[in-house]
Order: sequence, then C-alpha cells, then structure tokens
Amino acid sequence: MQRKHAARANRAFYRALEMLDLDAMRGLWLDDPTVKCVHPGGELIIGTERVLESWRRIFEHTRDLRLELLDVELEVVGECAWANHIERIHFGVESGIVVSEAAATNVFVRRAEQWKLVLHHSSPIARRFFEE
Repeated sequence: MQRKHAARANRAFYRALEMLDLDAMRGLWLDDPTVKCVHPGGELIIGTERVLESWRRIFEHTRDLRLELLDVELEVVGECAWANHIERIHFGVESGIVVSEAAATNVFVRRAEQWKLVLHHSSPIARRFFEE
C-alpha cells in the first residue's frame, strides 16, 4: 500500500512540473532546511525556500512543457521511498520543440501519512553507457 502512495506522490511531482503549478509543487516538498534539489546542469540547492524559489524561476521562464518517465523504479523502505527514472523532457522554444533526457532520483519521506519530497536530483544525459 505504501508503494502505491509513494508512486502517487512521484506522479504528482511531475504533474505539478508539467502544469507549472508552484502551489502544487509547494505542497509536495517537506518544509525543512535540509531538503535538496539539483536541476539538470545546475548547482545543489538546499532548503525549502531556495528550492521553491528555483521552481518559481523555472516556471516563470518555461512554456509548453511535457515529460515522459522511462525505466521507472520505485523502492520503499520504512518511512523512505525513492524513485529512479529517465525524464524525457519536451519543451517549447521559439524555433519549436526541443527534447532532452535526464537521469533523475526523487527521494520521499513519510510524514503524517503523506509522502513528502526531500530530494530531486536530475542530471542531463549526454550519452548512454549501456544500450538495450
């Protein structure tokens, strides 16, 4: 059952991202100074307010965003859950749609029967080492 709830929290994160919905994004993160976020090609951001400010800036400068999640793996151990996957990111630019991929890890903790995000780390994929 907890696996299903953790998977739902992971999907809610990507829904908030696609909708560019800062209020929804705010509701997903644990309010704690230790939360962390690394956007593709970006620095380590620490603390809820700084993380949410980074999302606000991204949302402010983004349009036409769509994500596909590939190779999703979700693990739950006690009060902690993590999802690993590939993010295929489709975003609009003046000349059309650009598609890129990033390897991502989302870590959640369970608090008051809700899964809250404590880490989002997304790194651009320049090349794959192992092709199927």
